[in-house]
Amino acid sequence: MTATSPVCPDCNAPYELSDNYCRQCGMYLAALREVAVAPAAPAIPARYERERASLPAPVKKAVTAVAIGTALQVGMSLTGKYLARQAAKQAVNAVRTKPKARAERPKPIEAAKEVQPADEYADAAAVSETVIIRRVWIRRP
Repeated sequence: MTATSPVCPDCNAPYELSDNYCRQCGMYLAALREVAVAPAAPAIPARYERERASLPAPVKKAVTAVAIGTALQVGMSLTGKYLARQAAKQAVNAVRTKPKARAERPKPIEAAKEVQPADEYADAAAVSETVIIRRVWIRRP
């Protein structure tokens, strides 16, 4: 590349006149070349700014609705998991701790002779719940 080579209007990287695309950012540079059309044609401005087309209003509304719906679904999923986990913990703790009003069962004589390891979680139960949500969009004419 030479010292007088032009620079890309998007990223200011130097490029050769024979390049169609910028090697730094990929901008289409062939459109910036001067074309000998007619002497009355205005010169290409030194700084070319790309205009980014904005999305149509219905598309923006649809994207917003999808984003909000997704955020609500994720939030409800996390909240549901948290509440289910808390309920399961409370249920297991209720089973593990023996109420004071509940009296100990008398041990049979045979059980007293044999030494068996105590199963402290014999009355415990696991709670599991699955919730399936199906969202249907109906488009009416």
